[in-house]
Amino acid sequence: MGSLRSIKISFDSLAGVDGSARFAFGDACSALASVSGPIAARPASEHPARSTVEVHVRPLSSVPGTTEKLLGSALKGIIESACLLSQHPRTLIQVVVQALSQPSNTLVAAEINACSLALVNAGSIPMRGVVCAVVVGMRKDGSQTEFILDPEDGTRLDGTFCFALLFGITSGSFQGKVPPSEVVWMNSRASNGTSISLDPRTLKLATDLARKGATEVWIQMRNSLSGFPSAIDQEEQMEV
Repeated sequence: MGSLRSIKISFDSLAGVDGSARFAFGDACSALASVSGPIAARPASEHPARSTVEVHVRPLSSVPGTTEKLLGSALKGIIESACLLSQHPRTLIQVVVQALSQPSNTLVAAEINACSLALVNAGSIPMRGVVCAVVVGMRKDGSQTEFILDPEDGTRLDGTFCFALLFGITSGSFQGKVPPSEVVWMNSRASNGTSISLDPRTLKLATDLARKGATEVWIQMRNSLSGFPSAIDQEEQMEV
C-alpha cells in the first residue's frame, strides 16, 4: 500500500506572470509551474466561446521533445477540465511547466499538482475544482497484484499508473471536509513501456488507493493556501 512522501509546496511569486507554484514529493521529485491569463489571444488561436489553453512543458535540461509535447497535450486537457473557460471567451491562458528534477515515476504527478497550485495562486481564472495527482505502482507475484502509493525510484515494479482527480462541487453541496472527486485523467505504463490493461475489480483497487493519496495532496494544498482566498475556499463555502 505505502504512503506519500513528504509534500513540499511553495509560491515563488515569479515576475511577469499571474500565478506560480512549486510542488515536490520528497527531495528528489519537484516541478515549477506558472500561469498567465486570461490575456489577449492571437487571432489565429482565439475561440469565440471560451478561453484557449496553451501549455509549454520544459525538461530539467535540453530542449523540449516529443515527450514534453505529449505531456503538454495531456496537461491541456486536465486544465480544461478544471477551469470554467466560457467565462472569458477570446482570451488565452498560458501555462509553463518546468521540471526541477530528472524524469522519475512521480514527476508527471508533481507537474500536474504544480499546475493546479499555480492556477489557484493566480486567482484570475474561474475554476470548477482543483486537480490533484498521484502515482500508484503495481507489482505482481504470480496471481497476486499489489499496488504501492507514490513508489520511489528503484522500487521493483511491473508498472505504474498516474491518476489525476478533480476535487470539486458538482451537485451544489457535499458532506465532510473534502469535496467529492472524479478521475479526469489516467496514464499507465508497464515496465516494458507499453500501456496496462486491468480488469474492473483490479482497476478499482488502484483507483481507490490513488483517491486516498490524492485526498492527502488536496489537504496539503488546502493547508498551504491558508491566509488568502482560493478556489479551494470557494468549494468549502458551498458546503452545507
